[in-house]
Amino acid sequence: MLDEFLTSEKTEMRLLRSVVQGLVSVLIVAVPLILGGVIEDATWASIATAAIMCVLSPLMAMMRTGNPEDGTVDAE
Repeated sequence: MLDEFLTSEKTEMRLLRSVVQGLVSVLIVAVPLILGGVIEDATWASIATAAIMCVLSPLMAMMRTGNPEDGTVDAE
């Protein structure tokens, strides 16, 4: 099941991976908000979410194919 989740190129699995990435980023941002108000400003919370997604996307590509640059577009 996990192998199918990580490697399948079906639309459903790709959507599910994107949703899981989003949920993980929300949870990571919510932890400091819940535990002590480390990020009190909503702007910083959104910046933190974007930064987390910048890390999660290549990690998901690396788990799927072993290459973190898969899915990027070469601009020539």
